[in-house]
Amino acid sequence: MTIKEVFFGGGSLTPKQEEIRQLVMYPFAGVFTAFANFTSFVVMDLLLTKAFDVAVLGYSFDLTILLKQLVSWIATILTAYTSNRIFVFRSHGNYWLELLGFALARLSTFVFVELALFAGMVMFLENSLGIDNTRVIFVIGHFNVTYLYLVKLVNNIVLVILNFVLSKWLVFRSSLPKTSSQRSGSDGR
Repeated sequence: MTIKEVFFGGGSLTPKQEEIRQLVMYPFAGVFTAFANFTSFVVMDLLLTKAFDVAVLGYSFDLTILLKQLVSWIATILTAYTSNRIFVFRSHGNYWLELLGFALARLSTFVFVELALFAGMVMFLENSLGIDNTRVIFVIGHFNVTYLYLVKLVNNIVLVILNFVLSKWLVFRSSLPKTSSQRSGSDGR
């Protein structure tokens, strides 16, 4: 397999080589997408500095954190869909159906991972461990790395794994490698 085939695929790849190519390309696209997600979150965090505290299950929570998550999620959807369609799964399926499926899959991970898991991790950090999410862990140049950013990083790792599974098996199904019986048109009987 050549470098060009790794990035762009090719008709000469066996189904196993295509599986390997996807496994190589998805983390590459995932890192790029996670960078877009993290960067847009940090930009929103720097722009939205006023807290809007609400009580959730008896605990105080800053609602602007969820707004920052929403904005970073929307920005990330555009990056993720494009890179997955073109580079990872090399899909030629119906654009609108795939986009709808992709958006629905990402909406589910947004609700359960970006919002619920993220909020749960922040609440656990603050209420169970007593660590303020704005506490600085370390400084890089003039940039303060806080516990909130650490939670965001862990959140992104969970997202990359879950989104690959959903993309491969639900959204870009037409790009799955075909078995020899599927290629020959037989039904395997």
